[in-house]
Amino acid sequence: MKITVIGDLLYDCFIWADRLPRKGETVSGYRSGFFASGKGGNQAAQAAKLGADTFMIGKVGCDERGEILIHTMQTAGVYTEFITEDPKENTGTDCVLVDKDGNNAIIVAPQANSKITVEEVRRARAVIESSDVLLSQLQINEEAITEALTIAHEAGVTTVLNPAPARAIPKCYYELADYITPNETEAEFFTGILQKDYSENEWIKRVTEEYHKLGAKNVILTLGEKGCVYAGRESRFRVPAFPVEAVDSTAAGDSFNAAFCVSLASGMELREALAYANAAGALTASKHGSLPSLPDKDDVTEFMKRRKTL
Repeated sequence: MKITVIGDLLYDCFIWADRLPRKGETVSGYRSGFFASGKGGNQAAQAAKLGADTFMIGKVGCDERGEILIHTMQTAGVYTEFITEDPKENTGTDCVLVDKDGNNAIIVAPQANSKITVEEVRRARAVIESSDVLLSQLQINEEAITEALTIAHEAGVTTVLNPAPARAIPKCYYELADYITPNETEAEFFTGILQKDYSENEWIKRVTEEYHKLGAKNVILTLGEKGCVYAGRESRFRVPAFPVEAVDSTAAGDSFNAAFCVSLASGMELREALAYANAAGALTASKHGSLPSLPDKDDVTEFMKRRKTL
């Protein structure tokens, strides 16, 4: 299994508190931590921990935080030769606030992540073209994402686009991505169809149909504790979640996406692949932090055996 992830690398500052602050309010927290992260970094580390040969395309600054991020990726088993260092930009950083129920609020300063060049992506062409799956998010600059998706698409590599954080995207992304994996908030943003206006089933139907009108081939709508829904052009089905006591949902979506890509690369049937992704996401949500909460292959296998799904 060979996965290439193009995306962001961030240095996380986490603070946990009983509740999230309102505007202008200071809230006392009970725990803090600093972690290597970023949606791209989380996804690359998760794919590697699940047994895939994983290559990361990204960018950090020439600073201590950048060195920490590269070292952490290497420790997780990620190949980092396509992570470049920018002498003019600082390493991307974010602040994550988490309440006692695992809900979060995040502010991100992408910095070096927004400076990946087309030439830097092209240097990874051979790796992209020989991968089973290319995974991207939206936390880096548009030119880099477009180039990576185009290279992969033209080489017949399966492409997965995790459209997070939600922002306007070129129409070609829908055509270049074999799978698009929005959560509920992102689905509302991209389709303009609000959950409050419909029953759950009707909302899912309308949202997935709108994605197909936009050009998406296969939509995987993630619904948190309600599991996920697959919607292709001719079929749609739901895969239930694994109930866990969630303490921090921060990297659960990243874990889901990476596990789904690894499952595809390993040849799993689609419904089985989504169940595996749900299990990885559930395990991640049951632990604190981003990258430190990501399970390895044995963790997911054992978890699924206990839940009698293997």
